[in-house]
Amino acid sequence: MKGSTAPGVSEETGRREALAGRAELALVLGFAVLARWICWDQRPPDMHLFLEPWFAHIVHYGPIQAFAHPFSNYEPAYLYLLAFGSLAHGWLEPMTIIKILSVAGTAFMVWAVAELVQAAGAGRRGALLIAALPSVIVNDALLAQCDALWAGACALALARMIGGRTLAAMIWCGIAISLKAQAAFIAPVMIGAMIGRRAPPWQWGVPAAVFVATLLPAWAAGWPLVDLLTVYAGQAAWVAIPGRLANPWMFGTVFADHAARDLFVLGYVAAGLAAVGLAAAAARATRMPYVLIALAALAGTLLPFLLPKMLERYYFLGDVLTVALALTARRPLATFAAAAVQTASILTHVTYVYFFYQPFPALIGVPFAGAAIVAMAIIARPALAAQTKHIGGWLGAIKRRSKHPHVEAARGRVAAG
Repeated sequence: MKGSTAPGVSEETGRREALAGRAELALVLGFAVLARWICWDQRPPDMHLFLEPWFAHIVHYGPIQAFAHPFSNYEPAYLYLLAFGSLAHGWLEPMTIIKILSVAGTAFMVWAVAELVQAAGAGRRGALLIAALPSVIVNDALLAQCDALWAGACALALARMIGGRTLAAMIWCGIAISLKAQAAFIAPVMIGAMIGRRAPPWQWGVPAAVFVATLLPAWAAGWPLVDLLTVYAGQAAWVAIPGRLANPWMFGTVFADHAARDLFVLGYVAAGLAAVGLAAAAARATRMPYVLIALAALAGTLLPFLLPKMLERYYFLGDVLTVALALTARRPLATFAAAAVQTASILTHVTYVYFFYQPFPALIGVPFAGAAIVAMAIIARPALAAQTKHIGGWLGAIKRRSKHPHVEAARGRVAAG
């Protein structure tokens, strides 16, 4: 009797779960569409300073001849997409075309995160949550930015690395860095994973080759190669303030602007040490997918948290990868980390849009970002603990070697001399 009823109960449970899943999917998609509809006609604060002039330049000179000389402080990979979008000029308004490109970038990012969570053994459907993240909605529908493109490329690079496809991972790293310099936030984890995977030496040069390849069409059109190679250096020099992100440097921006600038080296050193630690931990986590995702999410949050001169959208990679972590680790701590990073990110966005000259809301986001970093470090503890043990063993070996009789004798000779 029990054998005859169990299948019926199982089928009924399966139907209910499927119905609940479809309802959740409809709710997420409905919210994503509604939020973008609300934001669609809103003009971003800096649209008239950057995106619209670039688009107007492309329309005036044509999608190819426009690249005959520099007209943007972006690398050309994104500008090629603007040039393609300019073909719709006359049918659609410039801002509409730019926002369509941004939303298309989000669709690409959702697919990329689906690939990532599937590589880690989770269901793909959860990746749709990315489209409903407030920071993502603000990024594409309100600010008309392209951060989804490079963040999606980073997610694909991580997915391919988890799958052991190191060449594909390096290609996607090259694409990511061709779109935005912030893609470098994931570099420590990718470097560590390449070491852990014992990737062939020639693959290490692939990201640079891909980056240079994206410059060639603009160079062939007439854009000086030196200018193309120094775009990111110019962007870094352009920002002089301690920062606009919800990180500790925001206190310098608000309370001690010029004094904080003398301390930038501390942030660079701290971020450098953190990057080395993340790379070393990633080298030992190549067979632990959710831990590798945790390390990547940690890198995407910790590095901009430590670095000065960070701007409003620089937690974007952390926003995305913490959701991927929550979907794969399935731990309350991972969900907390995703919510905390999102809170810090949104408070920064709100500050940019509404409180630019009185950026106090961003200060509230600092402890949220800090709490998220702690949570992710706990989740990534298996790799971090292994690395700490390895470093401890290395230091112990140095200490033991320093006490070797031959070393002691040499010290005695030096002292006698």
